[in-house]
Amino acid sequence: MIPGPNHVIIIGGGHNGLVAAFYLAKAGMQPLVLERSGQVGGGAITTEISPGFHCPTLSHELLLHDQIQAEMDLRRHGVELISPDADVCALSPNGAPLVLWNDHGRTADGLRARAPRDADAFLKFQDGIDHAARLLATVLNSAPPDIDSPSAGDLWQLLKAGHAFRQLGTRDAHQLLRWLTMPIADLMRERFEDDLLRATIAGPGVSGTRLGPRSAGSTLVMLLRAAHRRSCGQRRLQVRGGPGRLTQAMASAAIGAGAEIRTGARVERIVVRDERVAGVIVGGQEIAATTVVSCADPKTTFLDLFDPVDLTPDFLMKMRNYRAQGTVAKVNLALSARPAFTGVADASMLTGRIHIGPDLDYLERAFDHVKYGEPSREPWLEVSVPSILDPGLAPTGAHVMSVYAHYAPYALRGGEWSSIGDAFLTRVIETVELYAPGLRPTIVAASIITPAALHTDHGMWGGHIFHGELAADQLYAMRPLLGAGRYETPVRGVFLCGAGTHPGGFMTGISGRLAARHVLRSAAVR
Repeated sequence: MIPGPNHVIIIGGGHNGLVAAFYLAKAGMQPLVLERSGQVGGGAITTEISPGFHCPTLSHELLLHDQIQAEMDLRRHGVELISPDADVCALSPNGAPLVLWNDHGRTADGLRARAPRDADAFLKFQDGIDHAARLLATVLNSAPPDIDSPSAGDLWQLLKAGHAFRQLGTRDAHQLLRWLTMPIADLMRERFEDDLLRATIAGPGVSGTRLGPRSAGSTLVMLLRAAHRRSCGQRRLQVRGGPGRLTQAMASAAIGAGAEIRTGARVERIVVRDERVAGVIVGGQEIAATTVVSCADPKTTFLDLFDPVDLTPDFLMKMRNYRAQGTVAKVNLALSARPAFTGVADASMLTGRIHIGPDLDYLERAFDHVKYGEPSREPWLEVSVPSILDPGLAPTGAHVMSVYAHYAPYALRGGEWSSIGDAFLTRVIETVELYAPGLRPTIVAASIITPAALHTDHGMWGGHIFHGELAADQLYAMRPLLGAGRYETPVRGVFLCGAGTHPGGFMTGISGRLAARHVLRSAAVR
């Protein structure tokens, strides 16, 4: 088959792949999205876990950028966004819960009754976070520069970032530089007195990573999340109908722009001839293409989809050392009634993230087990009950619960997830029940997606939900590797667009948008 001059294949129908397909189609190319499963969405899908109970299968966190929502006109394709009043409800084992509202003033008012000095400290801290996030957002929303031969555009973006940094002022600039490599536990102990408040704010700095609160770089991860939240209106968002409704709308927008999508189409290999891409193999048949864009993670792309002879030994060695060892298991529950969390007087308190982890030491002890290749005996949990805001996800009066269980290492020492997964599921339920007495009698159905299942069933190498560790040496122009950090690969015509590229991780869509822009520039040059 002879490919047309604008024929591009996108491997994977996750949210980044669908975003890339939309922008490439709008530019006049002919993207064909090949998704190995029976539905598009990747990590952003919704599953019926029991008749009438629909739960976020993997991700329940949405940080999709406002610009992408507007340009894809997702509301016209059926997306309805819900914004809860609460950002986080942190449960306490022996007292009233701590609620961080989306209104910082309301949060400070609640803190004054709990820890008076923390109220003003919280407002000052949020002001510093906002300044840092404003600067980081300028970096995250543009492609990293070409290190060897920066273009005029690259230099302009660097100048803009430098100007934004200078505008921070001496105190805030020094503070940001200090924060970037700082363990988040140190930052929290400097700022706050309340143990539960410290752990609650620290959680996003280690969620989904191979980091504990005392690990260097954990503050950086928290700042990255804050910067992305700035690009989606600063509020926690939920899609009515679940995350799968969002990716269905993305698919609709991409098809409307001129893309084609095939599900149940597993790419077996990327075909390379004369040192450039020629197509892909699906079901033993070759589909020709001048351009291939992989939404799969970098290790899957380079170690599974390429013939090793098409890549240099040096590049393969570096890719094998790219760190992508997951530490999260996903638990989904169907419940006959709303969980009765101790001290929670109003359901609005539960509309955001629910944090179970009373102090920094608890989080650190949970992380300690990862070092020895075993799941945490006392896991810290990030919980969502999306059916409170979206009752249509469950039968009348019933609910669904989505749980990120930390820490659950992909690589176990002396065991397999197939044999211990159910035991860890029980451990997670027991932990939730410490804060929601009487939970177990309400459980209609329960399931666990282990890191091993994330690898084998959902195509995330090592079970890593971010397609690789969010560490300083695996970010920006070095994501995934130095020399392959601008959505390009060593093979001409092959590009990356997944979470393993800049800006990395989270459900933002920006990697797909930036990758599509880079492909179009490269096409123009050719």
